[in-house]
Amino acid sequence: NILSTKLNFSTSFRAPNVDDVGKIFDSEPGSVVVPNPDLESEYAYNGELGFSLNFSNVRFDASGFYTYLDNALVRRDFELDGESMIVYQGELSQVQAIQNAAFGKVYGLELGTQVDITKSLMLTSQLNITEGVEEDDDGNENALRHAAPLFGNTHLIYKRNKLTLDAFAEYNGQFDFKDLAPSEQNKPELYATDKNGNPFSPSWYTLNLTAQYDILSNLTATASLENITDQRYRKYSSGIAAAGRNLILALNYTFP
Repeated sequence: NILSTKLNFSTSFRAPNVDDVGKIFDSEPGSVVVPNPDLESEYAYNGELGFSLNFSNVRFDASGFYTYLDNALVRRDFELDGESMIVYQGELSQVQAIQNAAFGKVYGLELGTQVDITKSLMLTSQLNITEGVEEDDDGNENALRHAAPLFGNTHLIYKRNKLTLDAFAEYNGQFDFKDLAPSEQNKPELYATDKNGNPFSPSWYTLNLTAQYDILSNLTATASLENITDQRYRKYSSGIAAAGRNLILALNYTFP
């Protein structure tokens, strides 16, 4: 078929885990997260509409998705024994806890394509665009912390006999200060700093190359050179710089 479509609806829930209910931790300087035994499960209502176009050597896929979170579990200011500020590890800290927010929404697009250039050469690309909002205590909608920036990858793959070569790029979009969730705007230690001194998440990309050769039917050699241009970047909200240029050599043997 040249054109195919799909339509899905689903529901799900997530019960609070041990960390949500009982963990105490320092989320950022000047804040402390305390247990909240009154948490309830959050429920998700999901919808997805997609289509696929198939031609002789080209395929294109697109899907739109929407999720409504009811009683979404988010971190908010809280009180402990009637106190909004306590001394934690010698520092006066704002009390916070995981709480059931009024609602959250996540929606976006997933795009993908595959082009068979020749019998041995193929191009694939995928792109994901996500937006998310949540309602705050005042009824305003703010960015949802777990909605990631735009991200995707593109692969140029060559396969011939026992050899496979894969040259690919991975990339991630930028979140300016105004795009960050309010809780993330207070974490300058996790992000880069813009010209105004505010934290933001810069865009980044990596160029990579993987080669695989089937020495025997059950023995494969693989060599990968990652982040060839030695980019320095941090994945969104991780606070940890990713690896620089990285070489991986491996042999994989499958017992008959």
